[in-house]
Amino acid sequence: MATPTQAIEIPATKDPTLFARSVAEALFAWDTASGLMPVDHTAMILRVGDPTGTERAGLASDIANYLPSRQAWIELRKYATRQRLSVQRSYVPEAWTVVADAAPPGQIQDGTTAITIEGHRRRDGVWGTEAVTSSRAVAFTVFVVCGPTYEKCHLLRLSQLDLALR
Repeated sequence: MATPTQAIEIPATKDPTLFARSVAEALFAWDTASGLMPVDHTAMILRVGDPTGTERAGLASDIANYLPSRQAWIELRKYATRQRLSVQRSYVPEAWTVVADAAPPGQIQDGTTAITIEGHRRRDGVWGTEAVTSSRAVAFTVFVVCGPTYEKCHLLRLSQLDLALR
């Protein structure tokens, strides 16, 4: 796992679960002291987004909901705040199977799937002169499209945090 002080590159893969886990780790890996801003993290994740551009605006909005606003980021920088995700479990939720089976032919591209990620978000920082840490369980769903439509996986959308498909 990369440290949150550097931008994480999401590796190209044909494996939807591996791809979703990489996206999840990249989404949660940030450090306010890195010199990067939320827009930099958004751009990094959008690079692996839907190549047709159809889902681009929605995906950018989804990502923004996971990151602090620019103003909050500047405030968090005062406390040297950084974050990371420890993925505990990733799986195709039963609800996705129901949705995919019920979709009219052609509505969902071949190779599209949903992967639910369950893990722990950890934030570290400094309050005064004291190191502080917080951790909480999180769950969300990553929607991806892989083969046979594309040679490698691409990110379509993200569910709201803690509103994962089960």
